[in-house]
Amino acid sequence: MADLLSRARAVIAEHVERFTNRDFLEAAMAASALVSQADGSVNFTEASTVDQALDAVHRLNVYDRNEATDLYRSYIDELTEEPEEARRRVFRAVERIADDEEAARILIKICVAIGRSDDEFAESERRAVRDLARTLGLDPSGLDV
Repeated sequence: MADLLSRARAVIAEHVERFTNRDFLEAAMAASALVSQADGSVNFTEASTVDQALDAVHRLNVYDRNEATDLYRSYIDELTEEPEEARRRVFRAVERIADDEEAARILIKICVAIGRSDDEFAESERRAVRDLARTLGLDPSGLDV
């Protein structure tokens, strides 16, 4: 009986963590897409960096990789097809985590890693990261972008 209760608690804890980190997942995939697409194309190293973030960031690794990747791709598609509306949607997703400074800083670190992943941190990518930082209430000058 104790084992059954222990497993039930673990399942509940995972669902609670997934629920509380859902805004972060949305923000991270939206921001990642914005930075990836900022220079006009998404390359393999940028997409690989998103995959690495999914493995490395605790707030993200409670999600199914396919769910996160699908979300990232949907933002990429929207940014390609309807850039203005998609950009507004990205910033709305990012604003939802602005009150969590730790999450905001992690998100910006992910974005910087994506921007630098192909050894060419383009000005358009830097500008996207600075805009995201400002949206999160962070000073972009202190973020090495």
